[in-house]
Amino acid sequence: MNPIKFNAPWDPLQHVLVGRSYCPEFYEPIKNTRIRDSLQKIAYETEQDYQTLISTVEKFSIKVDRPCIDTEKTIMNYVDSNGTLNYSNSNSFTLIPRPPMQPRDSILIVGEKFIATNDDISWFDALVKNLRLDHTQIIAKAQQSFDAPLVTVVGKHLIVDCREHPWLADYIQQSCPDRVVVPVMIGGHNDAVFCPVAPGLIVSTYHHTNYSETFPGWEVKFIENQSWNAIPGWRKFKHGNINKWWVPDSNNNIEFANFVDTWLTNWLGYVQETVFDVNMLQINSNTVLVNNYNQEMFEWFKTKKIEPIIVPFRHRFFWDGGIHCITADLYREGEVNEYV
Repeated sequence: MNPIKFNAPWDPLQHVLVGRSYCPEFYEPIKNTRIRDSLQKIAYETEQDYQTLISTVEKFSIKVDRPCIDTEKTIMNYVDSNGTLNYSNSNSFTLIPRPPMQPRDSILIVGEKFIATNDDISWFDALVKNLRLDHTQIIAKAQQSFDAPLVTVVGKHLIVDCREHPWLADYIQQSCPDRVVVPVMIGGHNDAVFCPVAPGLIVSTYHHTNYSETFPGWEVKFIENQSWNAIPGWRKFKHGNINKWWVPDSNNNIEFANFVDTWLTNWLGYVQETVFDVNMLQINSNTVLVNNYNQEMFEWFKTKKIEPIIVPFRHRFFWDGGIHCITADLYREGEVNEYV
């Protein structure tokens, strides 16, 4: 049996990769206890939610793997000569290097082909070795990196967002000549905008409303004021903190302390209780994992004979990723069918 296969997001899931973030010990060198305790709380609860996700999928006899991470490193490994945390990756500044907590960004599987989509995958070689992929299955990486959720695999058709990467549709078509590429201009990760939960059914935010060309004849269930649009205050605050670094041995960084406190006190409970995210993971065509309860959505799921299972990921907006982002389907049963 081939070690990888993906043809549709509702085909029965058999093998999944679940992300991994830094452990609480990673932040131990931070002298400011207010910041250290907050980040360690986030780290602890993030892993706790990963474990809940793992135990949930294992109840369906799904095999789980996780990317490797160097547990010997601490935050001090990313401090410059001035003692300031100032890490840059691909011209996009982050507080610390992103751990492999969102493997879906880096892996695109189409049928039995494996595409590494960006460079942020120090764990890639180990995964390929463990999967024992045939070299013919690995597609040459594009000259420019892209995030895999810009491509949605729906049987024979591949929905490819090209707003930021005009070349992407051609690259995907060349890599997967047996599929039909459908270019779209959504602008962002597809899985933050819509989710094909079963053949003929889509859950979508109002960020994109016209599916007449991508999914003609499909029923679309829209949810209002959800995902990032539901927390504009936090989003503004978060983006306003870019380039405000703290010194690990200082107790005086008010900006970052306020940044963490705003997340932990002002927004966490709010998003837990009210935001229903389209970033979902299907176990099969009748079972889907979701972050939160939403009465309207759950009633709609019931009419479609779909069982939603709540698997919280409490810090998804802190990390910018929901259940779909923090996993990557490695093997799903099912062949190539015409759905669109």
